[in-house]
This record gives sequence, C-alpha cells and structure tokens, in this order.
Amino acid sequence: MKYGESEKGGVAILHLKGDLLGGPDIAEFKNKIKSLLDAGKKNILIDMADVTYVNSSGIGMLIAGMTSVAQAGGKFKICNVEKNIKNVFVITNLIRVFETFNSIDEAIASF
Repeated sequence: MKYGESEKGGVAILHLKGDLLGGPDIAEFKNKIKSLLDAGKKNILIDMADVTYVNSSGIGMLIAGMTSVAQAGGKFKICNVEKNIKNVFVITNLIRVFETFNSIDEAIASF
C-alpha cells in the first residue's frame, strides 16, 4: 500500500493506493492516523479510489483506524470504494460500520 495526503474543507484525506493486505502497512497506517490526530486533525477521510484489493488484515487496519479516530472524538469516513470491495463490505455487514460515500466532495459535505 502507498498513500498520498491532502486536505479539503478542514478534512484530512488519505488517498490509499494498491492492495490493503495488512502486514507492515498496519503500523504505517496506524502511525499516520496517530500523527493526524496529534496534529489536531480529527476529521479523516480515506479515499479508496486506487485500492484494488482488500483482505481481512486490510479490513482490520481500517477498523483500527476508525476506532482510533472515534476514541479521539473525531470522524472517520471512506469514499470511492471500488465495486468488488464494496461487495465485501456488504457481505460482511461492514457497510453498516463504515460511513461510505461515492466521492470526496460528497464525503466532505457530510462532516
């Protein structure tokens, strides 16, 4: 996994790229979320437009990020989820856990 970072409307956006497979990516993602929270950025949007595959460890990584943000009093949302990944969210009922949106602008407007 690789990622880029931007900010729009007071929301920190992490643009994830590649496969979310957990492993060493978990620590990197956790540290990035922590650094955003430490910098006072409590509204975090995960842009998954360039994510092609997610396994159970990758899902766990997203849940851990969401939990950290919630514990800090922030909001964690996801956008641009590819169809096959969205199907996994539906099948596992995670679609009720994650707030998902079709675009960055739609997600930003919901904060």
